Amino acid sequence: MGAIMAAGLPDEHVDVLIIGAGLSGIGIAAHLLSNQPGRRIALLEARGALGGTWDLFRYPGIRSDSDMNSLSYAFRPWTGEKSIVDGPSILRYLTETARTHRVDELVRYGHRVVAASWSSARAGWTVDVALTADASPGVPAASAAAGAPAGTRHADAPGSPGGSGDAEPRHVRLTCDVLVGATGYYRYDRGHEPDFPGRAAFPGRVVHPQHWPDDLDHTGQRVVVIGSGATAMTLAPALAERAAHVTMLQRSPTYVASLATSDSLMSGLRRVLPDRWAAWLVRWRNILRNQLVYRLSRSRPEMVRRELLAGVARALPDGYDVATHFTPSYGPWDQRLCVAPDGDLFRAISAGNVEVVTDHVDTFTERGIRLRSGRELAADVVVTATGLRLRMFDGIALTVDGETVRVPRRRVYKGMMLEGVPNFVFAFGYVNASWTLKVDLVAEHLGRLLRYLDRHGYRAFVPGGPAAPAEAEAEAQAEAGARPDGASQAGGALAATGTIPAGRAGGAAGGTSLLDLTAGYVLRDAGELPRQGDRPPWRTRMSYLADVRALRFGRVTGPDLRFLSLPETAPEAVAGGPAADVCPVVPEPRAGTGSSPSGGGRTRVPEHARRGGARHEPSVVAGDRPGADTATAGGEATRDV
Repeated sequence: MGAIMAAGLPDEHVDVLIIGAGLSGIGIAAHLLSNQPGRRIALLEARGALGGTWDLFRYPGIRSDSDMNSLSYAFRPWTGEKSIVDGPSILRYLTETARTHRVDELVRYGHRVVAASWSSARAGWTVDVALTADASPGVPAASAAAGAPAGTRHADAPGSPGGSGDAEPRHVRLTCDVLVGATGYYRYDRGHEPDFPGRAAFPGRVVHPQHWPDDLDHTGQRVVVIGSGATAMTLAPALAERAAHVTMLQRSPTYVASLATSDSLMSGLRRVLPDRWAAWLVRWRNILRNQLVYRLSRSRPEMVRRELLAGVARALPDGYDVATHFTPSYGPWDQRLCVAPDGDLFRAISAGNVEVVTDHVDTFTERGIRLRSGRELAADVVVTATGLRLRMFDGIALTVDGETVRVPRRRVYKGMMLEGVPNFVFAFGYVNASWTLKVDLVAEHLGRLLRYLDRHGYRAFVPGGPAAPAEAEAEAQAEAGARPDGASQAGGALAATGTIPAGRAGGAAGGTSLLDLTAGYVLRDAGELPRQGDRPPWRTRMSYLADVRALRFGRVTGPDLRFLSLPETAPEAVAGGPAADVCPVVPEPRAGTGSSPSGGGRTRVPEHARRGGARHEPSVVAGDRPGADTATAGGEATRDV
């Protein structure tokens, strides 16, 4: 499988293993700790600190384009004065959240997951982890004790920024029932850096925002920022505060909207309402407003385009060439909409501190950058804000019963599971709204899935189903040609026993990319992403409201989701003994009965299915009662069937 698996017995077993201690991992862990008492949970973080993106990116002006009222977790609303805040403020929010909810006690730093292998015989995952000699010690998952305090930086794992990576890492092996990918969608070790001609001739510094050097002093320097995305829009006005001059060099323009950093509605509501109530109202106002803008952008793009360009023209001096520098050739939300908090970019342009140049790089020179037009931009420092490199699940090698999972050939189920991969959930946020909105819903739905497994004695869930007509045709064409090695849908024991539904044993070549954007970083690495189908639950809708209906209030079960149970005659398979029969498909309970197919009401997990007695009895959630179809999780009513 291309990875060195640790030999011998696993070092530890946990119920839920979360990969990544960033925005997604912290949120999911906090949900599970609150609503799944007794679950043994661990978070593995490859780097030396929690926070993910907000700890990695440290360039001047780092911030989010999303407002904090919707970027904050639903269980810990943002009550600060400002709505759009800088990166350090977001990182403080994350570390305080992790500490308040005791998530920081579960994080193991310097633990990079290399491979994860699902075994149907054991109904569980075996995870190979590379760690450095200075990695934080394993935290007892059951007791959640003795963890490192949030904000403490540990030695980074090999290959991470800041890590030495000199010694061959040691490997440990963990097993888990459910694996959660909270790794984001881009490479942490490097961004996209084009091979610009003549770069070696330039005597100044060339830096990428993803790894901003601590010793870079741009005071009084001439800085050229290459790029037109959110990072470039953030860097240009921030660098201009100390630089002699900043030029933002772009090949093509981007839509930019000026938004206030402070929310007048929030300020008014806080005078008459408790902070949490005010935050809840503003959060929903922002969610609905953003959804409206996105829908109008898709249904009436010319109207939205006119409004955006009119706003830019009002913010810039009379006669400024808006058509050249701020009028894209595509429609609104074909690519992400950028934000200028309080119009900072426009103010810097108006003051003469920032110049926007729309042209192409011809070559680097000894003085700076020569453009195709023949103009030369003088520079002491060049910042290549040229984008990210996409990579799902941090490049972890996934296998199911010995067969390689080729992620780009799998469809996404409900926007959070991967076709044919049992007991695997991942968080992938919205491109048109705050990432955390989806994280909350994924965590809630995972909790409902876990309760459903416990109630009915199941050990696993696996999405799969007949291909949609358009996808079936695409698959047939793919199957007719040379088939990539390991491209089978699940293979091994799962496919052999029919656990994966018939018709999906082949590679899922149909569907479109998970990200429906035309941005360069998406098109460049679209082949790294899983696919989506042409209708729900295989169609990933970038709509929070639709996902609230589907994930919070919709049924957990469905025709394309199978539930598996361990054979009563094979207790040794769970304990790591001789291989036993794999999990057979168990028909779903009859709708509305709340019972297992064999009858007898609510089925508990068989004693032999627990790992050496360590597996907890299924938690009784507030509002949960025998025979009930609803449960209350975090104060929100949810249906578990």
